[in-house]
Amino acid sequence: LLFTSLVTLSFSFSAFAQEVEEVVVTATKKEESTQDIAISVEAFTSDMLDAEQIYDLSDLTEVVPGFGFGKGIGSGSAFSMRGIGSYGIGAAVVSSLVTNINGHSVGTGQFVDLGFMDIERVEVLKGPQGTINGRNSVQGVINVITARPTDEFGGYVDVETGNFDMKRMTTALNLPINDKVKTRLAFMTNMRDGMVHNPVTGNDFDDRNDMGLRFSLDYDISDTTDFKLTYSAQKSDD
Repeated sequence: LLFTSLVTLSFSFSAFAQEVEEVVVTATKKEESTQDIAISVEAFTSDMLDAEQIYDLSDLTEVVPGFGFGKGIGSGSAFSMRGIGSYGIGAAVVSSLVTNINGHSVGTGQFVDLGFMDIERVEVLKGPQGTINGRNSVQGVINVITARPTDEFGGYVDVETGNFDMKRMTTALNLPINDKVKTRLAFMTNMRDGMVHNPVTGNDFDDRNDMGLRFSLDYDISDTTDFKLTYSAQKSDD
């Protein structure tokens, strides 16, 4: 007797359409998608920052290729982008990396000491950006966009603890007044004991005792005109 066995192989194919999240940036002083803009820019939304645990400029070095950062004593800091460095630290030293908040140039100490407090996104522009951001943007530009008020009442409180008695709290309250006027208040504290021990004096240094406050107000004057006010205050003692 001859037995013949028939083996049937069945294959199933599934097609998946991968959707790329569109990130709108204002790197060229107007809203554009990162997929359309003709600039080397890396953008991180607030959800991306939380997922990657990006707290300040030093954490950006972990996710932005070619970007280096070094913390100095006090509020000093040094940067490098694509092999170009800014290592002079002092009141009269102009960095070749421009740091902006909402498109306006600010000192790097606000990023280094307090970190990214209640923000919408971070934009990192590599290479010379002098056409829009001035002659001292040889390395590039880091633009931080803060969270604006919304139409709904609400807020959040984030509390983090860690070693060296680290305590960090970030809170924000969104308070709309009416259909045209909306406000938002953000507050943050960052405290930590010293991480470096001096055996001669017995003291620990490089501690943190930082506090920051931001008040934002949006007024919809008309369909074509918006008034946006942002007041920030910061105090650091390390």
